[in-house]
Amino acid sequence: MEDKSDTQIKMDLKDSLKDSIIKEALNSGVDLRQYSQQVEQQLQEVELVSVQDYVNQGTSLAQLHSQFTHCDAALERMENLLSTFRSQLGGLSSDILQLQHQSAQLGLRLSNRQAARSLAGQMIDDLVIPEALIRHLLETPVTEPVFSEQLIILQAKLALSGDHHQRCSRAAQDVVPVLGALRIKVVERLRHFLLLKLQQLRRPLANYQLPQNSLLKHKSFYHFLITQEPEIAYEVRQDYVQTMSKLYFSYFKSYSTRLLKLVDTNSVNKDDVLGSEDASLGAAAAAAARSLFGRAAPSARNSSSKSTVFTLGTRIEVVTNLEAPVLVPHAAATGTSAGHKGETKYSYEIVFRSQHYALADNACREYLFLCEFFHVERAPAMELFQEVMGKTCTIYMKFVEEYVSTCYDSLALFLCIQMVQRLQYLCHKRAVPALDFYYESLISILWPRFEYFVQANIQSVRDCDPSRLYSHIDTRPHYVVRRYAEYTSAISAIHEHNSITSAMDWTPRLHHLLSTMQEEVEGFTLRLAAAFTKRKDQLVALINNYDLMLSVMTERNREESREASRCKELLSARISEFVEEILFVHFEGLVRFVKDCELILTRGLNEALRNEERRATQTINSFMAGWKKSLDEINREILNLFPNFKNGTNILQATLTQLVEYYHRFQKILTQHPFRNVPARADLINIHQLMVEVRRYKPAF
Repeated sequence: MEDKSDTQIKMDLKDSLKDSIIKEALNSGVDLRQYSQQVEQQLQEVELVSVQDYVNQGTSLAQLHSQFTHCDAALERMENLLSTFRSQLGGLSSDILQLQHQSAQLGLRLSNRQAARSLAGQMIDDLVIPEALIRHLLETPVTEPVFSEQLIILQAKLALSGDHHQRCSRAAQDVVPVLGALRIKVVERLRHFLLLKLQQLRRPLANYQLPQNSLLKHKSFYHFLITQEPEIAYEVRQDYVQTMSKLYFSYFKSYSTRLLKLVDTNSVNKDDVLGSEDASLGAAAAAAARSLFGRAAPSARNSSSKSTVFTLGTRIEVVTNLEAPVLVPHAAATGTSAGHKGETKYSYEIVFRSQHYALADNACREYLFLCEFFHVERAPAMELFQEVMGKTCTIYMKFVEEYVSTCYDSLALFLCIQMVQRLQYLCHKRAVPALDFYYESLISILWPRFEYFVQANIQSVRDCDPSRLYSHIDTRPHYVVRRYAEYTSAISAIHEHNSITSAMDWTPRLHHLLSTMQEEVEGFTLRLAAAFTKRKDQLVALINNYDLMLSVMTERNREESREASRCKELLSARISEFVEEILFVHFEGLVRFVKDCELILTRGLNEALRNEERRATQTINSFMAGWKKSLDEINREILNLFPNFKNGTNILQATLTQLVEYYHRFQKILTQHPFRNVPARADLINIHQLMVEVRRYKPAF
């Protein structure tokens, strides 16, 4: 404890020494005791002065105390007054809140009453039957626009009254009898109007589209009957279905019957197949081939009627002009035909187009009318359409079956198949799927018959025996080959227009048929060529027939078909073989020497070439003695063998080009060591001289 007191004393001394007065006294050397007594004396003097001052100010302090007392009393009264004001303001706030609540309740009541008034007013307006409404519905003609407007209002009132009647509304019960009587009158007027329009459809030679257009303008009438009197609506619908079904059946049956009388049934018969024997046609076909290749010749068309059986000509226009005006029987039956006046005959596809385009056009219009007027779609629309057009489609299918069973014109059948697909696409563009089943049924009738005829043509070529025709055949194109070229080109040209994707895709089956037919024709040409004993004549016959096929296919088709590509390959191979054959005939020594020496060099037996020196001299002498004459003979022979001038010129160019190639190889062989000292080498012409001479035989096109 003592240590702690000493420490405290020391700290107090340090703090005292920091005082400025003590520090000043210490610095000046004053005695601290004396200085302390002096300070104490000064403090007593100051205290006495202060006490005296307080005594002197006593009166003022008393007055100040009295003023404080009065202020406290005034503030107390003010506090009481403010407390009173505060309590009064609290009462006013509660009154304001109460008034605000009452005001909100009054506003809600007003809003509810206004809403109720509006609903009640609207209900009354909807239920009230104005005199103008009754007058227009009973007296105004139904074709007037104002009648349709009032009919819509009546339908709305009937729906509303029925709804309120279910709720036992007194207002609805008051107007229901009036509305019921008005509804009966309106239904009667609408029924009479619609049945009258349907009666107009039954008039002879009437244009049924005019009443249909009138019915579409008033389609709201049928909608009113559906909602208000379904039995009357069903009566109207059945009357329409029966009327239009009979009308379409009668019209299209008469139209088709008269059109089918215009079909040329004598143009094609069952014997008109590719392999049918016809000697006069064979000569005519060869003459026509020469005409095609630029040589003057009589027309094969004048030689036989079969020339048009396998040729397409302008018949494809029936597909490209599918939507052209249809034939009118009484107008189409008269005209100029074959240079004289009389009844005009048409191929079956022309009649088929008129029949089925008329059917498709009317069916599309009818389907759209049914959907719009009777308010049906999809399955119900298809059923209703079948009721209207079912008998017509059935009789049409019967007509097709009857004709196709006796039809032998396969091109007409294929054109009809193409048109069926285009007609279905046309219906789909018009958003009408109703005829899909009918078109699929037509394909099931047409395609097997067409396939049967193609198979019959294939079989006729397969069974064709050229040995029976040896007295008539030569190296020129055969009429069977020309028939095939025309026929397959016609089928390919028709198929080229098949740019429409459809579920009825017969392309793979068609390609199989055409491939089989081409294989049989190739076999026939080989059997035909086998009639000649010389290989050169066989090659000439093959080249002429292949060239004819390729020329016809290229001329008739816009795009190169598979068959044309195959013919091009066969023709190229046979031309290469013919070039070797004719060069071997006229330059046998040169060709043999080049091939033998190249074989020796290939085997690496260069020393064996010494044994060929004498043969080289003979080859050189033989070539130089007659090469110009041989060129003239080749030129003359090739142009005589091939009736197609362009083909003959191409073969001549290939022959001369191959000759130059052989001569170049011959000169290269003579540069070998054993032949360098052959004296006859000096007599050889330069290859450039040979090329100059060869160019004389290459006419420019």
